[in-house]
Amino acid sequence: MSAIRDDLAKAIKNKHLVEIYSKGTNEQFSVGYILQQDEKFVLVEAINVDGELDGLVVFRKASLAKVVTGTDYLKSMATIVSLAQQRGYFDIWNTERLAAKFLKKDNQKHSLLKTLLKQAFKRDQVIQLSGRIKKHGDSYTGFIHSEHKKYLEFNYVDTFELEKRPQIAVRYAEIDEASWHSFETFNITAVIESYMPGDFH
Repeated sequence: MSAIRDDLAKAIKNKHLVEIYSKGTNEQFSVGYILQQDEKFVLVEAINVDGELDGLVVFRKASLAKVVTGTDYLKSMATIVSLAQQRGYFDIWNTERLAAKFLKKDNQKHSLLKTLLKQAFKRDQVIQLSGRIKKHGDSYTGFIHSEHKKYLEFNYVDTFELEKRPQIAVRYAEIDEASWHSFETFNITAVIESYMPGDFH
């Protein structure tokens, strides 16, 4: 864990793109800029394959296998990011502005995970949760119905069954990754506003 902490600290200082590998996913990884870390979590500006900012993501550090910099793939991605910036589609959701506000509001009262969840709940915005969520698979996109001391009630969207209104209790300890302000969360927001607006706002 200390090696990952050191690698994260270097990435924050150098502002370089990194590959983030979660445990159990040897070949799959996320790409992004590390913004901040606390004792248990790390905050990342995610980058998709088209070089676009794809939301803020909080990862649980204990779920990470390694953080890698300086690969040929990252050199390629840096070029693709530069193209996106030049052509004006790098940050279509104004994620950098949200990140700046998020970092200002992070006053160490809460972990990075709780801060992200509280901000999304306060703004009534869609998030994506992944991790060891019991009996319910590993990734859900929807909105927080209510917050509690050790868990939250989460309404997720099943795009194959829009009549359903599934709700699960998710313990904070089960969440290894939380994404906010991404293409996925904006897509699901559009679905919710079209088919279930009364349940959302």
